[in-house]
Amino acid sequence: MIIGVSISDLRGAAAITVDGAVVFETAETATTWYRLASVGKHICAAAILRAGLDLHVPASTWLPALDRRVTLHHLLSHTAGVGHWQPGVPGFDIDVTLPVAERLELIERAPLIAEPGSAWHYSSPGYALAGRILELATGQSYADHLNHEVFAVLGATAITAGEPPADRPIAEGHRDGRPVPTNDLTGLPGTRDVWATAAGLADFVTRLHTSDLQGVRDLAAGHVPMVTDEDGITTESYGYGLYAGTVDGRRAYLHPGDNPGFQTLSVWFPELRASIAILANEESTDPLPVLHALAARLPMPADRGYAA
Repeated sequence: MIIGVSISDLRGAAAITVDGAVVFETAETATTWYRLASVGKHICAAAILRAGLDLHVPASTWLPALDRRVTLHHLLSHTAGVGHWQPGVPGFDIDVTLPVAERLELIERAPLIAEPGSAWHYSSPGYALAGRILELATGQSYADHLNHEVFAVLGATAITAGEPPADRPIAEGHRDGRPVPTNDLTGLPGTRDVWATAAGLADFVTRLHTSDLQGVRDLAAGHVPMVTDEDGITTESYGYGLYAGTVDGRRAYLHPGDNPGFQTLSVWFPELRASIAILANEESTDPLPVLHALAARLPMPADRGYAA
């Protein structure tokens, strides 16, 4: 069952920033940390772009067991033909604890479900491979690289990769009001291992999209056509970890995420230089009504002289 919720009864945290300033936040926004789930995909892509890795050489340059036709471009744009968790990766059970090396080997050796470059198939395992390539290419762990080469460089503080802060409240996931354990993929690079407060996520997104980091413009570039229209939210294309489209008539770049017990959503409005972060720790939450309510608090769309 999907529950439409307003801002006031959202189980979780939400924040809006405009020009980097917090203009709205819920009570938990500044204190409670959440795992970002697939919202972290564009962060993985940003790190790879900043590192200057060649996106068009075979990914087997780093991962020899992977099909030689697959490139980092394919992995980041979900066009590699790598399947999603189940049944896309035979032998991979997301709820069973396995050493990271064994998980990655299962993904590398899984048969492709489509010819690389031929079709869009959403794949978190593909991003796990991309995260592992970043580790091999830079000689740093995925978490260390994000923390030192992305978050610290941008000056973003209420966001981290790897383990969450030990001295801060950590959100507990719920399903229909009852606590539910979430699968732990912290050690699997590129997937679900980034944590933030809602205000911290909104702040990071602003810093990222207004920065001069190498490759940032490629994140939301239209690499793959992706035409959808749902309840006032449209998409036109998928880039590297981001959908490009509109929210209530405003141009936006966005990505949702989910873990057992959680729903997450990050949206960047380039003309307004505004960011919305929604981090719900109730699995049955539909974040779209919350997004509409938050978007209604933004300035009216107008030419404010900002670059996209």
